[in-house]
Amino acid sequence: MVTSRTAYYEALRELALSKRTEFDVKTAGFGLREARQIYRAEAITIDRRPLPSCLKAIYMCDEVDVSVAIRIGLPMEPTLFALVHELKHHWADQELVRAGYVTCGDYNQNELVEKGAEVFAAEFIYPVAEFSDDIKSLGDGKWDVDKIIRFKREVCRAKVSYTFVRKRLERLGLVSRDQFDGVKFQKREEEIYGTPLYKQRWFRDRRRARTS
Repeated sequence: MVTSRTAYYEALRELALSKRTEFDVKTAGFGLREARQIYRAEAITIDRRPLPSCLKAIYMCDEVDVSVAIRIGLPMEPTLFALVHELKHHWADQELVRAGYVTCGDYNQNELVEKGAEVFAAEFIYPVAEFSDDIKSLGDGKWDVDKIIRFKREVCRAKVSYTFVRKRLERLGLVSRDQFDGVKFQKREEEIYGTPLYKQRWFRDRRRARTS
């Protein structure tokens, strides 16, 4: 089972790299706009709607239409990851979804399929080879909270979350699984780099004035 699971994940990484080439994806330039362009090319409708907190997105297809429902209010990075996650279902699981063998969003029932979508999305957005090259610029020392924040702010080329960076470091054996449990990376980032513009009161007040 381990061998087949490993082979399945590796095949999805290869699919991700192949699709990156097909759509001329460049890591630093890949964001929501580029993801939406792929969706248009694949004739997938994006439907923003309220979803349960346990779901970020759902892939749906029948003989005529293909769509992805994505939860309203998600930050940019989780939204991007969710959109690419659903592309895996589109490219690798579409027939199974149509036949009712796979229910997108049911993680417990389809654990391997859903984990495969996470593997696919991670490789599509930020290939392991590029990530490994990027972390070399910070040396071989121990990875602590501040080093992760510095990497994301100053080195990281992809639009990914702190959770993404932490999990990738775990996979590479550079940090332990529970090493940063409870750490509020965003709060610490603001302590180091200051409050971002969009959170500052004067900026929020100005935006409210423009929309009122």
